[in-house]
Amino acid sequence: MNLNQSIPLTSLRNAREIGGYCTADGRKVKRGVLLRTANLRDISDDDKRKLSESYNLQYLIDFRLPMEIADAIDPEIHGAEYHHLDVIDMSAFVSDDIPDIDFTTLDLVGMTNLTLQCGMYEDDMYIGFLMPDYGKKAFSSFFRLLLSADSDRAVLWHCTGGKDRTGVAAMLLLSALGVDEKVIIEDYMLTNKYNAEQIEKTRQYLKSKGCDDEFISKGILVFDAVDEVIMRTAIDYLKAEYGSVVGYIRDELNISNEEINSLKEKYLL
Repeated sequence: MNLNQSIPLTSLRNAREIGGYCTADGRKVKRGVLLRTANLRDISDDDKRKLSESYNLQYLIDFRLPMEIADAIDPEIHGAEYHHLDVIDMSAFVSDDIPDIDFTTLDLVGMTNLTLQCGMYEDDMYIGFLMPDYGKKAFSSFFRLLLSADSDRAVLWHCTGGKDRTGVAAMLLLSALGVDEKVIIEDYMLTNKYNAEQIEKTRQYLKSKGCDDEFISKGILVFDAVDEVIMRTAIDYLKAEYGSVVGYIRDELNISNEEINSLKEKYLL
């Protein structure tokens, strides 16, 4: 595990920051202001206090679907504004032949089967986040919040596992700040180290349910792990269509070169 990225929030999974990374021009991303985690459902009072007092949290950004939020509402963090930015338009994945389902009744096997039916965890999954107007609006708003944040206050963004939607947001931001693609991929892949214990628990659970190795691998990817191919597919697509990830940020998210420079001035040392 790359402990340099860890933040001391012991009740949250996949809790880390993107500070400390170097850019191509030799600058560094500021520490302690750009935080990423899994959902905050089980956050302790001590960790809430840390976010409020130690990090002076200004914005709490939630990328989850409404149905994910329903039974796991983010707690109030003193001094922080909550913003819900829904990335996924589920109508693009859920077809008429998939019946209405009470998601709260599904176990890991049921949820894995559903996501595979929807075709979500394919190599082009993140392109499905980035290209529809739904996703563009969410990620554009993400950048607007970063631009409006005070330079000495933290921003925290999360989804459910803090890996897919959260990881795409981190990729976009690190790209805008000028961090090398190799480092961005390495940061993305840290999820597999931070979630190593949970990955093993999921593996054993699915094995106990009689699932085969292929299904177990898919289930782990749905809930706990990330696959480099999925992120590389998205980055390569943006490079082919827009010349670079920054080209996408400019052309589709309407974040200007001047605003990108403002982000650099705010978040780089």
